[in-house]
Parts: sequence; C-alpha cells; structure tokens
Amino acid sequence: MATESEGEEEKTILIVEDEESLAALHAHHLQDEYEARVAFTGGEALVELTADIDLVLLDRRMPGMSGDELIEHIQDWESDCQVIMVTAVDPDMDIIDMPVAGYLTKPVSKEELLTAVEQAFLIEKYEDLVFEYYETRKKYATLTTEFAPGELDDSRFVELEDRIEELEAEINETIDEFPDSDLTEAFRGLHQSDSPEE
Repeated sequence: MATESEGEEEKTILIVEDEESLAALHAHHLQDEYEARVAFTGGEALVELTADIDLVLLDRRMPGMSGDELIEHIQDWESDCQVIMVTAVDPDMDIIDMPVAGYLTKPVSKEELLTAVEQAFLIEKYEDLVFEYYETRKKYATLTTEFAPGELDDSRFVELEDRIEELEAEINETIDEFPDSDLTEAFRGLHQSDSPEE
C-alpha cells in the first residue's frame, strides 16, 4: 500500500453513510493515511462538500437525499472531488453513466476500501502528469520546428527537455504503483501508443 509521499498534502475524504457504525469503521480504516470526515445524510454532505474535499465515499441508498442525487449536486457545482460508491445496491448498467471512480458493493473490507481509494488518487495523478507531458511536448515540437538544432542552446529549452524526461519517469512510476495489474498494463499501453515519435 502506497503511503503519503513527502511534500504531498494529506488527502481529505468525506464519508457519506447513514449507518453511523459503518461510517465510523470506514473512517477508522482511512485515518492512518487520509483525513476522514463523516456525513450521515445527503444534506450534511452538502454542507461538508467544501473545496478541500478530494474524494467522497458515497452510500447510494440513504433516507432523504440519495447518493445518486448527491452526485448530481457535485456535478452541478463542477467540483474537482472524485466519488466512489460504497453501497449495498448491486451494480447495474446504469453505472455506465455515473461519474464515479469506483463502485464497491457492501460488505467492503479494509483492503478493498484502501485499494479503491489509492487507485482513484493514482489515476488522478496520472491524468495530471499526462496533461502536463503533452503540453510540454507541444512546446518542444513547436520550438524544434521553428529553430535549427544549433539555435536551441537556451537554458530554458534545456529545462524543457529535462522536464519531459522527468514527466516520462513520473508517469511510468505512477503506473507501476497501480494496485490493479490489469489497469497497470492498460494504462502503460495507452501511454506508449499515444507517445509522440522522437
């Protein structure tokens, strides 16, 4: 299990679960690696859903506002937080349209919970790195098209080249950290097939 990297801020997870004992159990499972907050209703969750929430563990079936309705609010607010459903409702085809990073069916073990959360954050990190990588490669391609090799001795261009190498290494390291080996291979294949030719 990956631990919090030095220099990285602790992630904050909001547990939305109407069964108080289960909410407390999930919070206990998470507390060593993350800051865990709890809301027992959809209404409480709306109050707790501030900008510092990184991920929501969401019960789908709750009295009052359901998990599905809460997801709609999260989408309407264009919140950056991710959502993992943790529910007794068996998955159906409707989850295809759900903007969720995972769907766990109760009962959920500590290992399953931590793995799902870790993977969601790793995928988010991967996406951020790939976005920066392609932005950097576009700048590199523009400059190498515009200037002859002898004209590219500017220190900023050297830094750009160095950053491309760093990003490639960080992307591969992040992929290697995925708990799901099938997902590791899928992402590695996606990245390699999309990489620009040297």
